[in-house]
Amino acid sequence: MNILLEAFNNRATGDEYYTRYRDVENELSHYNFSGMIVYCNCDNPSSSSFVAYFKKNFESLGLKCLLATFNDANPELYRYDGVQETYKPIASGRFQDNGNIVRMCDVIVTNPPFSSNMPAELIKMAIGAGKKFILVGRIGLGLRKDLLPLLLSGQLSCGYNLIRNFDTPTGDGGKITTFWWTNMPVDKPELPLNANFDERIHQIYDNYDAINCDSLVQIPNNYDGAIGVPITFIRFFNPNQFNIHGVLNVPILNGKKKNSRIIISKK
Repeated sequence: MNILLEAFNNRATGDEYYTRYRDVENELSHYNFSGMIVYCNCDNPSSSSFVAYFKKNFESLGLKCLLATFNDANPELYRYDGVQETYKPIASGRFQDNGNIVRMCDVIVTNPPFSSNMPAELIKMAIGAGKKFILVGRIGLGLRKDLLPLLLSGQLSCGYNLIRNFDTPTGDGGKITTFWWTNMPVDKPELPLNANFDERIHQIYDNYDAINCDSLVQIPNNYDGAIGVPITFIRFFNPNQFNIHGVLNVPILNGKKKNSRIIISKK
C-alpha cells in the first residue's frame, strides 16, 4: 500500500513557556562561545535565563558581546560588553525585523514561541545569514518538510538534553517535551544496537512495509529494511549511522493505530 510519509505535525498550544536557568546552564555548558557575539533575540533582558547565563559567565565563556531583543510595545536593543549594560530604542522587537542585528552577531541563542512557525523561521533566517544558532523547539521541529533536508545534511541536529519543565506566567509551571536544536558541533555517539530481529516483536505495519519498534532498545542490529521508531529517536539521530525516510503519522499494526513513527534504516 502506498502511504505518504509526511512531516511530523506539531500540536499548537500556548507560547508562554520560559526556559529555566538550570536547563540553560545544563545545555550551553557544552558549547564553545569564545570570541563570539551572542544574540538572544526573543528575550527580555530583565527576566531571560539566557541573558542571565551569558551575563554571569561572560568572562569565563570568553564572549565578545551579548545582545538581546524581544517583542514589546517599546522595543530596545540590549547590549552588554562585560562591564556596561546599554539600551538603545529600535523600531521593532520582532526578530524577523532585525536582520541587521543578526548580521552583527555570531550565534543566536533563544527559546522562540512554540506554537507558530517562529522556530523554523528563526532557523532559516540564521542559516541564510550564515550564523550559528542554539534554540529550544518542539520534538518534531527537525522533521518539518522545510527543515528535514537540513537535518539529513547535517546542517541541523539535536543538542544534548531534553527539556520537559518550563516556567509559565501563572507560576504553576508547564510540561512539554522539547529538544535543543543547533547547527553548532555536537559530539553525538552512535546509538548502541543490542537487539536481534525477532518476528514476534518486530512486526510489519498493516499500512506500510516497515517493522515496528516501540522503543529504541528494540532496534535490531541484524535488520537492513525499513524500521518504524518513536519520534524521540530524533534526539539520537546520527547521519553516519541511519537514514531517515520520513514520518508515518498514523501507523497501523494488527488493526490498531499507534503513535507517529519515524521511518529509518541502518546505513
